[in-house]
Amino acid sequence: MDKLEYNCELLKATRESKKITAHSIAVDICLAERQIKSIEENSLQYFSSQSIKYIALKKYIAALGLKNEDVISNFYETDPIPILLKKK
Repeated sequence: MDKLEYNCELLKATRESKKITAHSIAVDICLAERQIKSIEENSLQYFSSQSIKYIALKKYIAALGLKNEDVISNFYETDPIPILLKKK
């Protein structure tokens, strides 16, 4: 997986504007609160690999009601699924 580039400030700001605690959203998407904070700080800490963090990031984005491509700057290069589903 290439370097994961995403807007961690947008995630935290969106969560806080919706008045959702890190603990609450972590419980909702089956992550640890420390993993939510790690995502918001753009850290790999508390994740065993970049791929696992990527999956957690996508769950977090969806839980906040955001679009992957609005948060992950290189989404179409990082995630092969949209390319595979694209009609020719």
